[in-house]
Amino acid sequence: MRVKLVPGMMLIVALHAGIQGALAAEEGDLTGMTGAHNTVRAGLGLPEVAWSDELAEFARDWAQYLSDHNRCRLKHRPHEGKDAPRYGENLYWAGAVQLSTGARAAQRITPHHVVSAWVSESQHYNHEKNRCRWGKKCGHYTQVVWKNTRRIGCGMASCPDQSQIWVCNYDPPGNYAGQKPY
Repeated sequence: MRVKLVPGMMLIVALHAGIQGALAAEEGDLTGMTGAHNTVRAGLGLPEVAWSDELAEFARDWAQYLSDHNRCRLKHRPHEGKDAPRYGENLYWAGAVQLSTGARAAQRITPHHVVSAWVSESQHYNHEKNRCRWGKKCGHYTQVVWKNTRRIGCGMASCPDQSQIWVCNYDPPGNYAGQKPY
């Protein structure tokens, strides 16, 4: 079968061909996560990342596991065994708010809020020396801006106490010892 390409028809051909990678998009509370990452990356002249439904499912599964089996405490995936991570990973926890009635409620957290928290670590990163300031963290930031990362996927789980766990996975992963993120 021969396909004649006409202006404006490329997307239709791609849809019929079953190409879904470019069509993946965040849903619900995660809407805007890719944009939040790409805004930071653009400021450094880095290539954009694309949303991956595969990575989002991977991240969502881990967030749900932490909610269900780890009493909503943050913990990175184990680094050995058959479930060893093949992706980079950032974690974020948001506690519940206490209402005047004594009830607890979930905070309204946005992807921009989550990414901004990770990127706030940039103040502790020394690019020239490629390290964090003594006693400070900056690995969440360097994962967000890792130049070779091309795909991200994120998930969120609500905990019984109304806190939240957010997980983002990155492919390829970053934070390799001795390598600069950008």
